[in-house]
Amino acid sequence: MSKLQTILKDRRISQTELVEMTKQFCNVPVPRYTINKICKGNRINYSVVTLMKICRALEVTPNEILSKSDYDHLFKKY
Repeated sequence: MSKLQTILKDRRISQTELVEMTKQFCNVPVPRYTINKICKGNRINYSVVTLMKICRALEVTPNEILSKSDYDHLFKKY
């Protein structure tokens, strides 16, 4: 289970609700399919803008969303 999925489960927020939360403060919300892929761990290489939108909506820091394995995976590519 991803850290994002854990946060959503603990707060009883659905992925659709998270999309709606991102709509409140930006013109282009995070698409549900992107949130779904992040929750499932299928998408770990996404933009900082997407990360910040999610963080702002949930009022968390990037470290609360990303795990050490996410960082390790990204650094291995470069």
